[in-house]
Amino acid sequence: MIAMLSPAKNMRPTERPDIKTAAPRYMELTRRLWDELRALAPHELESVLRVGPRIALRACADFAEWRDEGGTAAALTFDGLAYRYLDAHSLSKWELEYAQEHLRLLSGFYGPLRPLDAIHPYRLELAHKIGGQSLYGFWDKTFYEDLFAAGEPVIDLASKEYSRAVRAFLRPGDRLIACNFLVYSRGKLRCLPTMAKMARGAMARFILQNQLDGPEQLPFFDWNGFHFEGSLSSEVELVFISRE
Repeated sequence: MIAMLSPAKNMRPTERPDIKTAAPRYMELTRRLWDELRALAPHELESVLRVGPRIALRACADFAEWRDEGGTAAALTFDGLAYRYLDAHSLSKWELEYAQEHLRLLSGFYGPLRPLDAIHPYRLELAHKIGGQSLYGFWDKTFYEDLFAAGEPVIDLASKEYSRAVRAFLRPGDRLIACNFLVYSRGKLRCLPTMAKMARGAMARFILQNQLDGPEQLPFFDWNGFHFEGSLSSEVELVFISRE
């Protein structure tokens, strides 16, 4: 079983001397993107990345300094909400090595990353376009083929933006199972983005720490008031509800 997570916009590179990093496997494609991005001026990056001047200047500097070797483990570099609750920094060396085989972090710049793949800070999302080309078109089937290479069930803990890069290529027999986290709010079940991101990271941690064999074990997830709701779930969607 393999789980997939979206990346995070914010990054905070962190070293851990007890782990050995690996090289990202799609570096040839990453270099092609870098060649185009490093040639853009800050005002051009503002348009491509859809950000303000300050962030565009930072992104420009990151691309100018970027290199295709060295870096820090992806799971220890991304710094969004999901990653704070994955909390890879506190996972043991053995849990991180297990994660290298059973967790994928989907990146618009690096492609499908393993948690211990070494990366440098960058700013680029799958929804962006470079030279008029969609990054969905650039990566094409790469995410799908990477995740389903072994024919195992894939657990979707990613946002719709990144999940789309996989779902577009599903074939009969593929098992892609979404985990949705809903909260009772004002008398209705709602997906609250902040809570959903936190829960996705916590679910990824639950999978890694327990080294789950298959999706049938996921309903045992119990975190921060979230519990499995069988009546709303199906073979392709597991729903967890918090009533607190």
